[in-house]
Amino acid sequence: MRHTSGLVLLIVDIAVLLYVVLQPLGRHFDDSDRGSGTVVRLPPFQRPSLPRVVVFLTLVMAANVVIVAFRTSPFVQLYRALVARLLDSVVHDPAFATYYAGKLLPLVPTTVLEFMVITALVLPATPGRRLMIAAHGVLFLAMSVVTTTVLALVARALHTSVGPLPLIDLVLQESVAFFVVYRFAFTSFQFPRVTQVPARKPGRRRETLVLLLCLAASLCLMGSLAVVLIAKAGADLLVAFLVVRALRAGVMDSIYVLLGLVRFAGPGAPKPDARRPPLDVIIPAYNEAVVIERTLRSIDRAAAAYGGPVRVILCDDGSTDDTRALAETVIEQFGHASGEVTQGKHAGKSMALNLALAECTADYVYRIDADCALDANAFVYSVPHFLAHPDIGLVGAFVLPKEPYTTWIDRMRALEMIFSFGFARVMLAEVDAVPCVPGTFCAFRRLPALATGGFVHGTLGEDVFFTCSMARLGYRAAIDPRVISYEDVPTTVRQLRVQRFRWCKGGIMSFAAYTPFGCGAPGPRNWFKMPLGAGKGLLKPFGTAMLLLTLELSVLEPAVRHNVLRFLVLLLVSQVSSFVPRLVVMAYYRRLRLLPWLVLWIPFSFLKRFFMIEAFLSFGMRPVKLPWRLRVRWQGAAR
Repeated sequence: MRHTSGLVLLIVDIAVLLYVVLQPLGRHFDDSDRGSGTVVRLPPFQRPSLPRVVVFLTLVMAANVVIVAFRTSPFVQLYRALVARLLDSVVHDPAFATYYAGKLLPLVPTTVLEFMVITALVLPATPGRRLMIAAHGVLFLAMSVVTTTVLALVARALHTSVGPLPLIDLVLQESVAFFVVYRFAFTSFQFPRVTQVPARKPGRRRETLVLLLCLAASLCLMGSLAVVLIAKAGADLLVAFLVVRALRAGVMDSIYVLLGLVRFAGPGAPKPDARRPPLDVIIPAYNEAVVIERTLRSIDRAAAAYGGPVRVILCDDGSTDDTRALAETVIEQFGHASGEVTQGKHAGKSMALNLALAECTADYVYRIDADCALDANAFVYSVPHFLAHPDIGLVGAFVLPKEPYTTWIDRMRALEMIFSFGFARVMLAEVDAVPCVPGTFCAFRRLPALATGGFVHGTLGEDVFFTCSMARLGYRAAIDPRVISYEDVPTTVRQLRVQRFRWCKGGIMSFAAYTPFGCGAPGPRNWFKMPLGAGKGLLKPFGTAMLLLTLELSVLEPAVRHNVLRFLVLLLVSQVSSFVPRLVVMAYYRRLRLLPWLVLWIPFSFLKRFFMIEAFLSFGMRPVKLPWRLRVRWQGAAR
């Protein structure tokens, strides 16, 4: 009788917890955005704050020292007791339940609880909101206990040894943490409302199947490598978990390689033919006098190579320098393109883009930033995608930094861009999983763009919004490395800080607006790549807390101290899966001269991590309110 009642209790727990965690992810309750149409109106978010990040990291490290000092703390004992009691209530085997619970290392629940409490203290929120944020740590504790119990029941039913279960449990719990952190962000931060663009066409089944097969194969490859490395590392659970975490980047890189094989087996990129349809080029510009001449002349050269009509529409967004005069002078000197300058009201880049888009008449429009330059064949190789594939709605370029490189920052950015735009995004385009076609170079169909309302105003991620809106109408995004665009990149730490702050906030805002839980997933872009990208921004503080905790455990805990040096060697070995594809890509694009700068990749990665935490801690916070339906009923009763 006890066995049946325990199983029923577990099933009820699972149902309740799934509802509590997943229901808010649809974001049907959030009224933060007071805009309408393509205008987002949110309260101003916090500015970047160096002291806030320093306080966050200091509290994390202090909490970690306490956790390491009391590894068998009452929290650990409580966690193991909860797992043992719930498991015993189902299997009615106290010896097995106690033995299994004693093998567990509650690293993830400890980190999540620590992360939620510290985040509640650091974020600029009301006391009620701080309490709700901290409560997510308790929610994850319940999720973790149930997840661990279910894993033990499955293993017992399959007669599997307990040996690998603690490691599998850690990996599984970290995956569950994604959804709890999503819930925390969706219920706490002020986000743009869920998109109003309807998904008019079903999800891409072929692309979904191909991506799922590549994902499964990649997990098998990295899992096999993890087994080998863990066998070399010894039986310590902490070291094994660190090895698995180090191989996560290799999973994505393996997917890129497998998608490359799919691309190689396909028909290839379309070739140019004699057709030369008219093109419109729109450029938003605000105080771009230093670079606007170079940009416009590069467009004229590309128009010469293209041979068809090219019209440039530059929207001067209220510049206070000589941007307009210089642009008009260069346009008058055009030898192959034509153009005009329209006047904006300094209402922002999206408004300037929409003003220029309203003046377009061509079927195909190119959106280019004012500080970019085009390769001569940019139009020649991008137009065939539209002509050959009616479902291609956007075409992106191989974006490179302008040379010469002058600092270590722009060299690091070059390494990023060559791999991302020259390889990773090209492969993701095979399954329509490109999360964003950036505004440095974005070719698109005019009529579908108008049907979505154009560019969303009032958010930091207008490029991602535009890409996702086009996808909801059934249009794919293509990335062609033959189409080359050059852009200015950060050369200083301060410039990098501004860039990553905007990118991180924009990516998270876009995922909130196009959440697959609230508005469906038209394709792999929505259910795979965007959650990973937004998860990186949302989970970077949590991941940093876990990284610091595991490192402090390795250094301070006597039981694993002897494995630190061995683990560092294993970390280097585990990075081979990521290093080899990057080496091949650099060699293919003849950029091997940048390889000596890879020694600075680790400090560059930590800089990006720091700036992402800064962006995470700058979101505006929602006040604590009753659920919308209860508020409506209460207000009606009050009347």
